[in-house]
Amino acid sequence: METYQRIKVGIDVGRSKVDFVILHPDGHRLEKNSSFNNSPEGIEQAKQLLIRIMEKNDISGVDIAAEATSFYWLPLFIQLQQDTELAHYAPRLTLLNAAWVKWYKKGFPPDHKSDQVDPFYIADRLRTMVNHTWWYYDAHWLNLRFYTRLRFHLSQSLIREKNHYHLFLFLGHSAYSQKRTKPFTDTFSRINEVLLHSPGLLDHLQDLEVDDLAVQLYELAGHRLNDPMQSAKKFHHALQESFTPPIEIEPAIQTGLDSLITVIRHLEGQIKIVENHIAEVVENDYPEVSWLRSIPGIGATFASSIAAEIGDLRRFSDRLRWDNNRNCYRRRSAREVEDAVAKFAGLWWPKNDSGDFSAEETPLSKRGNAYLRYFILQAADRMRLFIPSYSAYYSKKYIQATKHHHKRALVLTGRKAVGLIVGLLHHHEFYRPEEVSPRT
Repeated sequence: METYQRIKVGIDVGRSKVDFVILHPDGHRLEKNSSFNNSPEGIEQAKQLLIRIMEKNDISGVDIAAEATSFYWLPLFIQLQQDTELAHYAPRLTLLNAAWVKWYKKGFPPDHKSDQVDPFYIADRLRTMVNHTWWYYDAHWLNLRFYTRLRFHLSQSLIREKNHYHLFLFLGHSAYSQKRTKPFTDTFSRINEVLLHSPGLLDHLQDLEVDDLAVQLYELAGHRLNDPMQSAKKFHHALQESFTPPIEIEPAIQTGLDSLITVIRHLEGQIKIVENHIAEVVENDYPEVSWLRSIPGIGATFASSIAAEIGDLRRFSDRLRWDNNRNCYRRRSAREVEDAVAKFAGLWWPKNDSGDFSAEETPLSKRGNAYLRYFILQAADRMRLFIPSYSAYYSKKYIQATKHHHKRALVLTGRKAVGLIVGLLHHHEFYRPEEVSPRT
């Protein structure tokens, strides 16, 4: 079906409603702006409107676009793609980067920013684009992606709650939260939980002699302290070095500590549950996770998360690219697929040239899939600890950086890791150290 035979539909999706703009292939509106409830009934009404317009204008196809923000668009897209009546019009759906629409809008006279205005620019951007990437419902990867992103969300929540806990810990026992004076390495260890959340226990322990205190701590730790005497000395010192909070606010501080540790333990339990679900999902039907997990330093969590965000690698390799030498479109080469995945993750440095000017500094793009970028960088931080070549590369870039040494070296190491990740997915193989003879 030719492009000029297809109407272009732009949708601004919200939690409660969706706004439609329908354009003729030549760009003029076929209907005034329409709003529908973001519900099965509302989408059914929108579908009937699309069908009436196509029949009225003798148009036999429809292309639909929405911005790739949150997941409010997902039920809408699934219903439209799976609708048997709309299937006669070969619907094609795509998601647009919100930044693309924003840049495209700058080519027009200044306009309002509203749910009624935005769908026009989405539809017109769709109309003027070439070489689209069409969306299709892929439950295989979407299922895993929901789990891995949920784990990411819970982990970020856990980090926030732990930071807040450290604030209350400083207010109640200031030396306990400082690296120089804290008695135990892990602030959230079980012995700390017992000591800090048992009423009257600290008052009892601080009156003991060091020898007796060491015995008590050893018992409270379940006989797991390597050096009870040293721990007792640090513990006693931490109590002496801490500020004493005013008696008026002490109950509120202790309530904050008790509440936050409960939230922290709950989040840790939920993360474990989600990790178990991820392990069950990838056990039999995700060879990509096994290939990535074979990389030293990358465990099941990051392997699953990276694989889920990349999905089917063919969506990168099958994308056509114009070949200036052959004057035709062709599929991407392996290196171009790697570059595409890196760009998708925002791990690339766009050039800034104009005339004789060439910018000396090219900042990291950071536009793209923030989840994938985070997972790759975290994986790269682990890989540099286990793979000699990555360790050497990180050290080299760390020395070369003039500021933000770790961040810059890690980002460059992450970009290097993209090549390995894509290579394993492309060749369907497990990781092999460089010392192993290359494939024949």
